[in-house]
Amino acid sequence: MTNGSHRVVIDTGLSIQERSLLDALRARGVDPADVDLVVNTHLHVDHCGNNVVFPRAAIALSKDELQWTFAFYDAVFASRAPEEAAARFYPELPASGIAPRTIRKVTRIARLMWNRDRVGREERFRWLETSNLPAGLDVIPTPGHTPHHISIRVAASPPVIIAGDAILARSYGAKVRTMIPHSRSQFEATRGALLQSGLTIIPGHDAPFAAADAA
Repeated sequence: MTNGSHRVVIDTGLSIQERSLLDALRARGVDPADVDLVVNTHLHVDHCGNNVVFPRAAIALSKDELQWTFAFYDAVFASRAPEEAAARFYPELPASGIAPRTIRKVTRIARLMWNRDRVGREERFRWLETSNLPAGLDVIPTPGHTPHHISIRVAASPPVIIAGDAILARSYGAKVRTMIPHSRSQFEATRGALLQSGLTIIPGHDAPFAAADAA
């Protein structure tokens, strides 16, 4: 996004998607060095893996989200029983019906993808708890998918909401490969509140859609 004064990227994808991200930017005439701000809605591996490809950008993120996510990945990667370690962070996991072998498989894949250095250097961080975004970008607390997830309302014409994984897809029942919600009740309440805005929604794993067209 750009407003004439800033060029902003919200969420940066998996590290293995770096080439696709750079190609998409260059197709729009944007060099990574042109971007002065990256914003992370949350810090799952598929949303922050290319923060470091923007050499001049500050990185706006939640400090609480960073601490929670780093602790989560450290715990599951260090454990011989990642399904048990994960349940300390996702309290609804034991009742989800997800088999322990599936959690172990996902953990192995995540270990290959996760590199905390690609989130960026701390001196570039701008904590959303204490810093403001440029004019026209408003932070919306959207907990549920993770405890400290945020979305961004963009004062475009018309306005849009970049939901991150607060809304995974247009259809609530869409099959998306991601973690279960940290809190299902919060996740559903957050989705409902964003849809009630009536705005265009950019979900985490689907094409943009009008809130009225949600299924």
